[in-house]
Amino acid sequence: MKRRGKKLVSLILAGAMVGSLAGCMPAKPKETAAPEVKSEAAKEDSGAESPAETKGAMEVNTKDPITLRFNWWGGDSRHEKTLKAIEAFEAKYPNIKVEAEYEAFSGHEEKVSLALNAGAAADVIQLNMDWVFAYSPKGDTFFDLNKVSNIIDLSSYEDYDKEFYTVNGSLQALPIANTGRGFIWNKTTYDKVGAKIPTTLDELYEAGEKFAAYEDGSYYPFACADYVKVHLMIYYLQCKYGKDWITDNELQYSKEEILEGLEFIKSLEDKHVIPNSERLAGEGTSELLETGESWINGHYGGAMCWDTNIDKYVEAVTDGEIVVGDMINMGEFHGGPLKASQVIAITSSSQHPAEAAALIQFLFGDEEGATILGDSRGIPCNKNAVKYVDTEGSLVADMNKKLMVWSTFMLDIFTERASLKTPDGVYTLAIQSLSYGEADAASCADMLIDGINREIEAAISE
Repeated sequence: MKRRGKKLVSLILAGAMVGSLAGCMPAKPKETAAPEVKSEAAKEDSGAESPAETKGAMEVNTKDPITLRFNWWGGDSRHEKTLKAIEAFEAKYPNIKVEAEYEAFSGHEEKVSLALNAGAAADVIQLNMDWVFAYSPKGDTFFDLNKVSNIIDLSSYEDYDKEFYTVNGSLQALPIANTGRGFIWNKTTYDKVGAKIPTTLDELYEAGEKFAAYEDGSYYPFACADYVKVHLMIYYLQCKYGKDWITDNELQYSKEEILEGLEFIKSLEDKHVIPNSERLAGEGTSELLETGESWINGHYGGAMCWDTNIDKYVEAVTDGEIVVGDMINMGEFHGGPLKASQVIAITSSSQHPAEAAALIQFLFGDEEGATILGDSRGIPCNKNAVKYVDTEGSLVADMNKKLMVWSTFMLDIFTERASLKTPDGVYTLAIQSLSYGEADAASCADMLIDGINREIEAAISE
């Protein structure tokens, strides 16, 4: 087997929708929240200001020329809709100009981190859920949204969401939408091969056999980027054991259980269900599956992706009809954690927090903005915005509904820390070491456990 030319270095919510939509589901309070996050009771004990005390009477300046910067990541569809919504906002507020800063997700956090550390970040910024706690452990990196509650309708967000993102009494961010990883399939490819789109683990193995026998064996029923294989492993383990991945700042799975999970991933490679790391590297899809030729031309018949990312996969395919599948039954329980797909915040360095708040309210709470954005960031958590999203024929809404009905776990704030999932992170190191045969499953389990524990300790000490 060909060896890698470069050795990797090791080292890392929720709401309820109305009717048939399920953009945000009820969530239990998570013990894995950042240590600085305080409950209402804790705030009272500490003497911190209550939301009522911090509520301001800031007014939006509608006369003087003002420039706001808005930073986000996404695919082409999200970019196009966001730019259109910004134009509508500027028409409503002619004195406010919004400078759009956007790109793909790859490499985005590094730029955000540098900008925040330099005090040069945009006024309004889209964040990953865990970034709030990583970059604002004391609750002072982002502007307290309680102070603009007369501009942003905070009553449109669930109380537990607001509490979750409150750090030292300061509401640091609001969730845009909730998401999870579901399954999409190229129906055209499955029909060509003569296989059934799988809903159980046995059916997934059967698909592997049929795809292996089809033509030259270059077709696979399913594919995952290397670090996504860890998420598939967590899905499998949660289906079998019914436990959160991390709770009370501790990994809940033993070495034996994680060893079993890694052996499961290796078995999928051996059974021709998913391509191994060498094949992924050969076509440059170790990180972004949807950019590879095998996904584009339909040689990969399925993928595991966030519901908010479906458009990228659909738009990339040149041969095939993409459909949303049912969640795959891999055990007694319903595995696969949910999380906020993105959150929105105002940086504390912003010179125009009232106007920034107006932009957030327009985009994510008002009818005009919500109608334009649609499901480009998922099904909204905002209880007003969700009423204006047209989900007719939406694959995002289809997967989101299935996820919210299926999933019983919430993603902790440690699992997706950047140093775990980067190309040089412990996820990729463990998966590739196993796939290339450079280390056995037991050693790879140790890599994962040690790397994750280091990240938990680092987060707690921040």
